[in-house]
Amino acid sequence: MPQVSVIMPCYNAATFLDRAIGSLLDQTLQDWELLAIDDCSTDDTRARLQEWSRRDPRVRCLQTVKNGGPSVARNIGIRESLGDWLAILDADDAFKPARLASLTALGDERAADLVFDGLIYYDDQERRETGCSFKEEGISTVTIAELIDAERPGSPLKFGFLKPMMRRSFIMDKALRYSESLRFAEDFDLYARCLLSGARGILDRRAYYVYTTQLGQVSGARSQGTRTRFTPQTRVDIMDGLISDYAASTPPSTMAALRQGRQWQVLYADAHRLGELRRTGQWGEFLSLALRHPRALWRFVSRSRVFRTGGGGNNSAAGI
Repeated sequence: MPQVSVIMPCYNAATFLDRAIGSLLDQTLQDWELLAIDDCSTDDTRARLQEWSRRDPRVRCLQTVKNGGPSVARNIGIRESLGDWLAILDADDAFKPARLASLTALGDERAADLVFDGLIYYDDQERRETGCSFKEEGISTVTIAELIDAERPGSPLKFGFLKPMMRRSFIMDKALRYSESLRFAEDFDLYARCLLSGARGILDRRAYYVYTTQLGQVSGARSQGTRTRFTPQTRVDIMDGLISDYAASTPPSTMAALRQGRQWQVLYADAHRLGELRRTGQWGEFLSLALRHPRALWRFVSRSRVFRTGGGGNNSAAGI
């Protein structure tokens, strides 16, 4: 049995596969399997994966029945996995060579079920790394309260963007999976459910995961590999689901943290909605929402390029 099952959903990712899979070949821990799930690509993704599978028997090429998004593909990978640990690798991302060895060792040493690490940001248009998510190194716990707190306004990093290693036995024993109804924030939803189900989470702030940003921090161009669309209302719906599903099994302090997290997601969603109303000239609805939620108006104004510069143009969704 491999020590690590790496799960990589792929959709029209042919141009990125050599980099992603090459980063596995460079790992100092070589006891891994790759479950690469082609999500009905229309380019050469499947052919490229089959070529890799012929070259290296550790690469297993799987296929979705129809295009279902990353959650469906990842769940197929979880179902077919054999390793002690699960590691998610998006097809346009990569691992630093020490990632698998460092995080599995840390997870075993600390008896953890989720092992988070930092991100190295990558601009795929410039083909260069542009910075790290954490300025300081260190190891700390990740509780549900800390996961929620990272969602607060002004937080430098929402932990839902991280890609922790997950202990396979915990995921299987608790019957936890990615929500297949989600194509946005599905990572956050699963991490929250793991922690609410009793998972022990730890964070190593050293950066081992090379994350391709949606907008290049140098080029300013949108990544060719990302298909995620910012839908902040989805996060409100996720918080509603967590509150409903875990109300009977969580202490009052945890429920208070979840409700606070929901308030923050409503703030983000309403600020984003104000941006849409401004762009489409629906000024009556804009005024009505602004009066109902003045904090959302302040967030919209403070983060809008139009109000900061006095100029025109469209705001990016992520900037609201």
